[in-house]
Amino acid sequence: MNVRIAYYSATGNTRKVAESMAGAIGCKATGVDAYADDGTVDLLFLGAAVYATHGHGVHEAVRKFITGLEKSKVNKVALFSTGFIQSEAIPGMRKLLETRGITVLPESYFCLGRFALFNLGHPNALELEGAAAFARKLAGR
Repeated sequence: MNVRIAYYSATGNTRKVAESMAGAIGCKATGVDAYADDGTVDLLFLGAAVYATHGHGVHEAVRKFITGLEKSKVNKVALFSTGFIQSEAIPGMRKLLETRGITVLPESYFCLGRFALFNLGHPNALELEGAAAFARKLAGR
């Protein structure tokens, strides 16, 4: 199965989760701005957060990435996110992907992310292992 991981991370929290997932399933995590179309992907893990500077919505870089995905080249997508609190990132990405006709798995992963003086120490080791287990389960590894 061809599995890829793409993410957007302004603060490094989502990147940490993406890298934990990548290590667990033996692939590379790539920022959405560096993602290259390398043919059909059986499962794409896509991660992002929301930011106050973007109206507490999905960052424009993620919107652009999703708009550029070809339905014929992505069989299904699994979403993950980090944040100050459970955010609108996963529902927002889900809506954008489904509007394009791309299948989104019902399972997703969220964990806290450090923001300023809040959620210090997150994502922590337990949360990163949770992300790794999520990736292993969905990728069948």
